[in-house]
Amino acid sequence: MSLNFVKKHGIKKVILSVNDLLCTMTASFLALYFTAVDGITNTYILDSIFLEKIIIFLFGSLSIVPIFRYYQLYKHKYFLKIGEQGLLILKGLLVNSIAIIVFIFLIKTHQALHESRLQVIIYFLSAFSFLFISRIVIFRSAFRGTYVGGNIHKFLSRRALAIGAGDLGHFFEESISLKKHYHIDLVGFLDDDKSKTGTKVIEKKVLGTTNKLYKIIDEQEIDEIYITIQNIDNKNLMDLIEKCKLTQCTVNLVSNHFDIVNAKLDENEYHDLKIISVSSKVSPLYSEKFKRIFDIIVSSLLILLLTPISLVFSALIKLTSRGPVFYKTIVIGKNGKPFYWYKFRTMYKDNNPAIHKEHLKKLIIENHANQKLINDIRITGIGKFLRKFSLDEFPQFINVLKGDMSLVGPRPCLPYEYEIFKDWHKLKYKVIPGMTGLAQIIARNRKDVTFNDSILLDLYYADNQSLWLDLKILFKTVPILLFGKGGI
Repeated sequence: MSLNFVKKHGIKKVILSVNDLLCTMTASFLALYFTAVDGITNTYILDSIFLEKIIIFLFGSLSIVPIFRYYQLYKHKYFLKIGEQGLLILKGLLVNSIAIIVFIFLIKTHQALHESRLQVIIYFLSAFSFLFISRIVIFRSAFRGTYVGGNIHKFLSRRALAIGAGDLGHFFEESISLKKHYHIDLVGFLDDDKSKTGTKVIEKKVLGTTNKLYKIIDEQEIDEIYITIQNIDNKNLMDLIEKCKLTQCTVNLVSNHFDIVNAKLDENEYHDLKIISVSSKVSPLYSEKFKRIFDIIVSSLLILLLTPISLVFSALIKLTSRGPVFYKTIVIGKNGKPFYWYKFRTMYKDNNPAIHKEHLKKLIIENHANQKLINDIRITGIGKFLRKFSLDEFPQFINVLKGDMSLVGPRPCLPYEYEIFKDWHKLKYKVIPGMTGLAQIIARNRKDVTFNDSILLDLYYADNQSLWLDLKILFKTVPILLFGKGGI
């Protein structure tokens, strides 16, 4: 199990994570040691009153890894740059220290507040010194080395297989051969063009077609798969990705297919290669049950906070046009299961949906930008205001409480929309739909993001759900709602 964990995340990231924990734990010890009156044993261990400070600084130490992960400090493109890495370490530690200060403030006891300012300063300065020395002075120099022919090189390297022996495959092999510090040990290629079997791309052979994928994975003890196919339609690409995932290897896409994710989320591991991981990386700490608890707590609080303003909207809707306050319709959710969806009514009663059906049909089939209808005469005056700021979607918190929806996920769709979807489009509904998602913060009403782009964003989210990603999406949703503009 530990070997699979190392293969999945990479030995460098594991080493750096352990180093970061040791640095912050040592800094915590020093902060408590130098502020102890009668020695750390008497002050903090024997006197149970002060155990709260030990717990607080332990919390601070353990939170450094997710904070550094948020700042992408475990990725090559920042790890290899002194200036950028140093700045990101400083930012991460500032956030980490602020979290400790907030935690201390929430405790609000005399013991917790006593000398806490000095302790946090000592912690911050010590942790920054240890992290700078270990990461930039020691590990950066060590990991940059090629270690060609040495045991350490073998220990650090991941054995890789590339699928696609065309121009992109050639570029990929050439790039990693020049970047030894990436420690990607390319074993060879697979390509479904049988005439290429046995030939070389540069130095690495084409070992066969994708029919031999599982056999070669086992024989060559492959850790990572890189898909290096330039010209492939989305359906076949999705099928290939799913096939590669069954190998339990880390699957990466070297292509422009997921450029929309790279450009907007900055998820690229290597700064000079268009690579994005398409492996299923749903956090084990963020299971469906935990996500459900998070949804219930947050949606319950928001319903209580928004009830007064919702009553005002209800009155305005009722006074300005005939019809019910709420709009209720059937939409498609997880695994294609229909459910009732609630919104504030923004259209006149008994309107004709034909214009909307035609708009969606053209958008999906012709892969247009995911834009709404302009000058839709069916929308009421108050409805235009509610739609501009997405206020009409407040009632969907009821759907979240019921469990039909989540706060974050792909948006549900109408049945006639679902019927037009291609099979690979429907894959996004392997997770519970949400009130907001990647497609909403990135592709909302943008001319440069196609319908297929928005589907790829939802598929990326489905395979990479985590608390951090959900919080990032929710955080980016707030300015979109406040200013009534398109996504980032």
